[in-house]
Amino acid sequence: MSIRKVYIIIAAVLSGSLLAGISLGTEIINPAEALFTLLGGESSLKSEIILKVRIPRVFAALFAGASLSVCGAVFQSVFRNPLADPFITGVSGGAALGYSVAVIFSFPPFAAVISAFCGSLFSIFIIYLLSRRAGFTGSSFILSGVALSFIFSSSVMLLFSMAKSESVHKTIIWMMGDLNSSGNLQVTVSVIAAGIMIALWLFHRHLDIIAFGTDFSRSSGVTFFEIRLIIILASFLAALSVVMGGIIPFVGLMVPHIVRIFAGSGSYSLLPLSAAAGGAFLMLCDAMSRTLVVPYEIPVGVITGLSGGLFFLFYVLRSRREF
Repeated sequence: MSIRKVYIIIAAVLSGSLLAGISLGTEIINPAEALFTLLGGESSLKSEIILKVRIPRVFAALFAGASLSVCGAVFQSVFRNPLADPFITGVSGGAALGYSVAVIFSFPPFAAVISAFCGSLFSIFIIYLLSRRAGFTGSSFILSGVALSFIFSSSVMLLFSMAKSESVHKTIIWMMGDLNSSGNLQVTVSVIAAGIMIALWLFHRHLDIIAFGTDFSRSSGVTFFEIRLIIILASFLAALSVVMGGIIPFVGLMVPHIVRIFAGSGSYSLLPLSAAAGGAFLMLCDAMSRTLVVPYEIPVGVITGLSGGLFFLFYVLRSRREF
């Protein structure tokens, strides 16, 4: 399949996902009516639902999914590991700890999101210092992230053991994916995330070189400073995805793999296509989470987790057949 056809297909899927995200939910709205509302149609109860409830949530899903997918594609290239995940740096653990502290000590919603973001940045900072002392190799970075994730998760469990049940429930829901969490920060966070994704795309040649190995990248002129900068930018992008949607698993692991099947491994096309496909996938998952068990809402992380688990099984079975 030509790369042009891939762009057209993903653009069509993205448009369909956007329309599905606006139309589906507890109140199902006719797609034609939803389009009419978006084009400036007359005000009604349904238009209020679309403009004030669903549009902000759809765009949170779009940018969170795009951020996770781009981050996953970058980490898989840098670490030369097909199972590298956006949260491999311990970002999710730091965010969970920060959010848990905020909820348990009754911080306001805005402060809770900021606390989660600060926890993510704190994790990135510690991993950077540890891996720098160890030579900033891929293995030291990954192992440091895993160790830090265990420390953070144990700290969260400690807080849970001393907290009220309502606070624990609220934190668990956020940890399963909450696209309503960004609130007034959404526009600012989305703009910053878009800027970082563009910055990472500008490093597409570096990513293609790094994927061939450390020795090859060093002989080709890629410096350790550039590798560090790419990793820090991708980690920061993962932290922003936490602000937009809580902790959403498997999107950054699964989507880049699927895109590579059709578009190849070249980062020039892989990154923008992964961003579009990741945004489309998360918008569809969010629409399903609001529609499957009306009037209840399933956390979006449950939908992505089920999809990712099935993908993982398929990947393992396929790998075994190849060997």
